Amino acid sequence: MFPSIEWVPFEQLVFGSDVSARLLIQPVSLIVVVVGLMVITGVVSGYVALFAWRRRSTPGATGLIVFGLASGWWSAGYLLELLVADLTLKLVLANLQWAGVLVAPIAWFLFAFSYAGRDRFTAPAVLLVLSVPSLVGLVAVWTNPAHHLMWSSVSVVPAIGQTITVLQTEWGPLYWLVLGYSYLLWVAGTVVIFRTALDMPTIYRLQAATLIVGALMPVLGNAATTLLELYGPAIDMTPAAFAFAGLACTVAVSRFELLESRPVPRWVARERVVETMTDAVLVTDTKWRITDANQAAKRILGDPAAELKGNPVSDVIEEFSPDERDTDHLTVRLGSGHRYFELRTSAFTDHHGRDIGHALVFRDVTDRRLNLQQLEVMNRVLRHNLRTEANLLEGYANLVLDDIDAGELDDARTHAQTVHDHASTLVNISQKARKLGATREGDGDGNGDIRLRPAAVQIQAAADAIRTEFAHANVRVHDLPDHDFVCAPTLEPIVRELVENGVQHDPAATPVVTVTTTHEGDELTIRIEDNGPGIRPSELAAINAHGETQLRHASGLGLWLVKWGVDQLGGTVTFDAHDEGGTEVVLRIPALRGE
Repeated sequence: MFPSIEWVPFEQLVFGSDVSARLLIQPVSLIVVVVGLMVITGVVSGYVALFAWRRRSTPGATGLIVFGLASGWWSAGYLLELLVADLTLKLVLANLQWAGVLVAPIAWFLFAFSYAGRDRFTAPAVLLVLSVPSLVGLVAVWTNPAHHLMWSSVSVVPAIGQTITVLQTEWGPLYWLVLGYSYLLWVAGTVVIFRTALDMPTIYRLQAATLIVGALMPVLGNAATTLLELYGPAIDMTPAAFAFAGLACTVAVSRFELLESRPVPRWVARERVVETMTDAVLVTDTKWRITDANQAAKRILGDPAAELKGNPVSDVIEEFSPDERDTDHLTVRLGSGHRYFELRTSAFTDHHGRDIGHALVFRDVTDRRLNLQQLEVMNRVLRHNLRTEANLLEGYANLVLDDIDAGELDDARTHAQTVHDHASTLVNISQKARKLGATREGDGDGNGDIRLRPAAVQIQAAADAIRTEFAHANVRVHDLPDHDFVCAPTLEPIVRELVENGVQHDPAATPVVTVTTTHEGDELTIRIEDNGPGIRPSELAAINAHGETQLRHASGLGLWLVKWGVDQLGGTVTFDAHDEGGTEVVLRIPALRGE
């Protein structure tokens, strides 16, 4: 079964030198120390594995668990191999150890790369690929009699009488490949921990230093054993060296908070910050071609990174111009609505100070602009509309008193009606201000989620409310959408405001307002037409300019409520005056199909 297996008295073995003889005959105390270290390895490895198991949800714990079990398995198996005299059993134990021999480097790699935050290298698919050479080596160990690629011959040599014996092996070519691959995994894990520790706080540098020293001991022990085997049989010092690796992990656990906290390398922190930030970031070359984009930019622009890369920024964002890089007036279309972004650009250079590209950061300032608009409008309402109405109330109230004193009751009645009308105007302003708050707060369920309602129900409810309040008006509703079209409840007050505006400003005895709905895809188009005098251009100037000034403002809150409500729904609104009279308001609102 096993090739060239024989007992060979150690005194007859000469491998080009008597070095191996002296190594095995003289240092009996060294052999005792090595055996003692193997026992320590088993105990310490068990402790490390148990500690890591209790924290198995933390990054790096899985690798540490497997590392502890593999090193303990290797050490225990080799200790039994030294004590067993039966050749067949001795070789079976040696083969069983290969599970630990081949798994330990992979476990160290897994732990090190998890510890360093390089999670993409610890994915199951990657680990499976990394395990292929080790799996090939394990299969080759158990099938060696068929091909002799792992070793060509095995001899048994007594180290201390007949109590402890070692295997002297002539290794085959595949063994050296597997050994080199294992060293590569050890070195890769050690290097990544070393690089991570360079710019970390002191506690993480101490963690890394301890782990690196501990990891190097098994490598050095194995390298020393391999070198000694060139001169003859030698006790494998690798399992004993795992005692130092286990002790290093124990020190890192007890003194330097290993697994209690995870170091965040600078490159990981910067990458995660850019990818998870709410601001959109585009990276360009010196010719303003996009070379990279974070997740926020992909979401806002609606394109994957592959489609964005290589395109000039001006092709992706029409409003962008390299000549006007820093602005807070950049508008980006998002769906069927608009979002406003504050754009800041910065150039970055190489080590010689030469420009190599630009970073464009887009900060969403839509809510800030909306708040400013509302402050402007409310300031105008308090400063102009309320003051004007209050002055008129005071003036006409005095006229009523004067008329009563003079006995002119008809004039008093007329002036009292005027007082009533202006008081109604104040009440109307108050109601619209209250609607303003409702528009901003939405209609949630208490958990921050908006309860969507059928668009047809909201449109019909708005028309019915106007019919009830203005019995003389003729409100017509045509082509309501299917009930499976739903949107936020903000739609109802918007439609109601527009229909009410058409009724109130129409001087006809029977004002006529028509509401017509069509849909294309997931967009609803709502047209509201009236036969009134139309909306004054001065009223629309402030709305279209997105803000009020001393010389340009709307007379009331109604149009602003419509504008803000439509923005909240992510839609658009346009006002068209007919040449023959009347106004057509067109709402385009994104709507979802309910289940």
